[in-house]
Amino acid sequence: MSTRARVPAKGSIAPLTITSVPMLTNPLPIFLAATALAVATPDTGSPGFAPSPAYRLGPGDVVDIVVFEVEELSRPAVISSDGTVTLPLVGAVRLAGLSPDEASGELRRLYAGDLLRDPQITLSVKEYHSQPATVLGAVARPGVYQLRGPRRLSDVLAMAGGLAPDAGSEIRISRPAPAAHRQGREQGFPEQGFLVGARDLLGPDGSEHDNPSILAYDTVRVSRAGIIYVVGEVGRPGGFPLKDQEPITVLKALSLAEGLKRTSAPQRARILRHHREGELPLRQETPVRLRDILDGQAPDPNLEPNDILFVPHSQARSALGRAAEAAIQITTGVVIWRR
Repeated sequence: MSTRARVPAKGSIAPLTITSVPMLTNPLPIFLAATALAVATPDTGSPGFAPSPAYRLGPGDVVDIVVFEVEELSRPAVISSDGTVTLPLVGAVRLAGLSPDEASGELRRLYAGDLLRDPQITLSVKEYHSQPATVLGAVARPGVYQLRGPRRLSDVLAMAGGLAPDAGSEIRISRPAPAAHRQGREQGFPEQGFLVGARDLLGPDGSEHDNPSILAYDTVRVSRAGIIYVVGEVGRPGGFPLKDQEPITVLKALSLAEGLKRTSAPQRARILRHHREGELPLRQETPVRLRDILDGQAPDPNLEPNDILFVPHSQARSALGRAAEAAIQITTGVVIWRR
């Protein structure tokens, strides 16, 4: 059995014969294998977000077209900026906006009839380039990621390597106007913004409303946690992020810094806080009596992001420590001399 196709020639129409082997009685297994496509869980909607459809082809995507037993028509193709691909015998075919299954059906329709008898055509996506989403901020690998079908916020964050250790409590999703989805991100389109709590997203009681769908050209920004600083006579001075934006007290900050050194002056500690009054940056110093707080005789104040807890050096304790060290050395020397 042969398959006949007609193509126009210059000045006349001449038939073109394409020879194919007899079709298998059951090509379904090969058909299904060629059309394998990852399918994500359908979205039922969330506040401010429309349900996501199945993956739709778009400009820049590379598709692989397989015409069963007709190698002359099987080839990869890149969807052009106008959403079409140019194929033998049928010319330009618009595929943008179709799912891979719908595109396969459209190609079967075009090639059926006078061109091919009962064509078995499959189309799969070889490279994804038409649905970028940008992930910025406190994630392991910020960058642009291609959405391969419906994706939720947790999926996109996982693609970016998850939240960084200094991730804050807010995740902002910026979405361009619908026209920008069709034409790419361009200046002048108003954006919509949505906030998601990181604790709600990752918590055990999180719902679909806390894990919204991400669409093409969305920008996901993960805020960074505030940092408090402990400096001076402590075991491990440095900056410490406020996990989940939970309030942190002076004693908690002191424990993170591994406590006081022997040469510290805890009753002369200070909290340094910077703020602005109009255009002028100001610094506020608040005395803190750490010994009284440790003894439960004074309240344990909360620290704000970017606060500095400064524990000064005690000259008296330092001199006493040096004297004690000298005494120990002298005593050790006497003991050795007597031996």
